[in-house]
Amino acid sequence: MKRPSQCAKCGSKDLIEDAKVIDHGHHSSQTDLSLGVYRKPQAFLFKGQVTTPVSAWVCVSCGFVELYADHPANLKVDPT
Repeated sequence: MKRPSQCAKCGSKDLIEDAKVIDHGHHSSQTDLSLGVYRKPQAFLFKGQVTTPVSAWVCVSCGFVELYADHPANLKVDPT
């Protein structure tokens, strides 16, 4: 995972690292936000979804937020 050393917007080094982004689903259930891709998007069934959680880096000075995939290699789909 990328680890920024300063804010991309204002340059501050005062960052909150690796914060979890909470997704509020049905009936107020809470889960970590995640990214997903399909290994076989053209398939009618069994598309083979793969996911990875997302973490945030928050600038305390200006509030800018960057999101990063925790395991981006999991999302790589081999072309076939």
